[in-house]
Amino acid sequence: MADGGVALILYRSGSPADALGRFELTVRPDGSARLDHRDVTGLRRWTARLERALWPQILDMLSRSGFPTITPASIPPGAARRELIVEPVGESVFAWNDTTEPAILDVFRILDALVRQVSGGAVRSTVDELPRVVHRRVSETERSESASIVSGAAAFGTIGRRPAFAVVQDDITLSSLPDRTPLGPAIPVPAPVRAAALAAGEGDLLASAGDDRVIRVYDVRTGGVLHARAGHRGPVSGVAAAEIAGRPVALSAGDDGDIRIWAADTAADLGTISVREGGLTSVCHARIAERDLICAGADDGVVRVWDGADRRIVGTLRGHTGWVNAVAMAGDGDRALVASGGADGVVRLWDLSGESELHTLAGHTDSVTGVVLTTAGGHLLVGSCSLDGTVRTWDATTGEPLADWSADSGWLTGIGSLSVDDGPAVVTAGMDDGVRLWAALSGAPIATVAAEPLVPSCVATGPRVVAAGYKDGSLRIWSDGALVRAVPASDGAISAIAFGPDGLISGTDNGTVRVHDVGSGDELQVPTPHTAPVLSLAFAEDLLISGSADATVRTWDALSGTPRARLLGHTGGIAAVATGRVGGRLVIASGGYDRVVRTWDAVSGRPLLAIHGHMYPVYALAFGDGLLASASYDGGVRVWDATSGAQVALLPGNDGPIRALCFEENDLAVAAEDGAVRLWRLPAGELIGEVKVPRTPLAVAFVDGRLQTAGVQGLTTIDAW
Repeated sequence: MADGGVALILYRSGSPADALGRFELTVRPDGSARLDHRDVTGLRRWTARLERALWPQILDMLSRSGFPTITPASIPPGAARRELIVEPVGESVFAWNDTTEPAILDVFRILDALVRQVSGGAVRSTVDELPRVVHRRVSETERSESASIVSGAAAFGTIGRRPAFAVVQDDITLSSLPDRTPLGPAIPVPAPVRAAALAAGEGDLLASAGDDRVIRVYDVRTGGVLHARAGHRGPVSGVAAAEIAGRPVALSAGDDGDIRIWAADTAADLGTISVREGGLTSVCHARIAERDLICAGADDGVVRVWDGADRRIVGTLRGHTGWVNAVAMAGDGDRALVASGGADGVVRLWDLSGESELHTLAGHTDSVTGVVLTTAGGHLLVGSCSLDGTVRTWDATTGEPLADWSADSGWLTGIGSLSVDDGPAVVTAGMDDGVRLWAALSGAPIATVAAEPLVPSCVATGPRVVAAGYKDGSLRIWSDGALVRAVPASDGAISAIAFGPDGLISGTDNGTVRVHDVGSGDELQVPTPHTAPVLSLAFAEDLLISGSADATVRTWDALSGTPRARLLGHTGGIAAVATGRVGGRLVIASGGYDRVVRTWDAVSGRPLLAIHGHMYPVYALAFGDGLLASASYDGGVRVWDATSGAQVALLPGNDGPIRALCFEENDLAVAAEDGAVRLWRLPAGELIGEVKVPRTPLAVAFVDGRLQTAGVQGLTTIDAW
């Protein structure tokens, strides 16, 4: 299939009504890509640039598959399908798991990875099995909810042991009940808020969260923030360990253009360095001449260096003609050297003091994906790997080439260095042949550390220790060539790893950063919270529960913000969480865009029930005495036995989304988007009364036997039915 004969490739699948929505990916010969994703909440669109190695690879696979003359297997009614259009060659429709022609599955493997990477992990219906091949990703159209959905949030609870309510829109206002006396000045919020929760009892805590994915917990008596859990707004592209001002820290660089600095021991957020010009691709740290230096490569082709103590920029290195994929730093006496490589296929070596380029190291024929600076016999060596499948080493002082060889591993995804008995060595990770060890001076193979069929996305080295991160989210650690630890998959494909004094740091394509104990593999810290907007919050005793568009439920220590548990099982965003006692046990309920209601043991995080029945996303949840009520986008309200999951009642008559639910013994109040509030007697399902309030209710509660609703315009008291 001739390169010049194909104008575009279009790949689409799904339905806007499905839990995971419908996507449409367009790829063109010039390396541009556009992705549209539509679901029940609206449309999102991204554009991006792709590595040049991709287009010929896709065309070659299409040619070998026989497309478009393949006869796909028949597609059962209702089964998931993929549509592939290659203009002007032809088009076909395949069942999602059609194995008619294995070569076409290789094409879909690449296209599926592009869907994940172009969306920054937001489109979760596909699997990413490629190294990072997407750059300059731009979100052009943000998802917008139906125009009928009112923004803001409200919550009921107690302040100073008195009933109170909070309303959040452009700021947080707190008022007592029933007299509505303001409780202090309004508290400003820095980003749109989608969820709020006010603690009951003596905590005097208010939590808010929203589109910036930061969960903030306030002491409402002072208006001060007790803690805030913040993270990257997209995939993590690089991680590094450092010790700055005597404190061990973890560094993470993101596609959002931020370098985040975390305390390696407590996961405390120590601040952010922001690069406004574009996404970051890599980060490293070095201590040189009594200075802690932080270096990052970026999609705009610039390499930047900061002083780690005051975060002042001390170097801006320009010369690459495409994005930078990898950076490394090392000291040569008092001189700081920086190596970088990227889309132009060139490795550049810089002297930071004069911001001057020492050597331009050419030879690769495709993008450089990894660089390393390592010492051999007192001399610095530069090593690099590339999407052309080759590894190269140079003398850093003279710029003379030392060795170059084919790794026989297809696209190479990462490189590291370590010392072996016979001298310096480099370790490479590749798509086809796992993790391999080579002599740095000659390129002679030393060992194959791992050759699993999984795709390693990156590699890191420590003293006689090698670690690899995989696209299935797992980590593997070897010591002296023997596998000593396999860490199970969690929270997205591994996109970056690094060794630090306190453990192995990893970053994922979902924006999560983790620190693992090298010996046991245990997770020590989770600095980042959710990787998408937070849609729901609830307090329960000493727990704060959060649900997010990233399809996870998380629990936190309410006072300190320490992570407790991550609850996995949903396949869509979590629009509602609630807590209650079931059989003496504290239970969490969650529901959202996958239309499933799930319950969990709040202490252990163990899953309890998965309840099906709603035809549309679940927007509200509430626990009663042995009962659990759930309400949907279409106004459907179902009541379940909280122990068995059996349906107890189906409550009709609501028009439009349900915004809030609340039990008083076995009376259930249901507040709808259109302002209708209905009271039902359960388990009989008897309608006791119905009123229309003038304001859209965002929260509802029984206070001293009277039903109260709160919305962005204030409080409404319902005295009689």
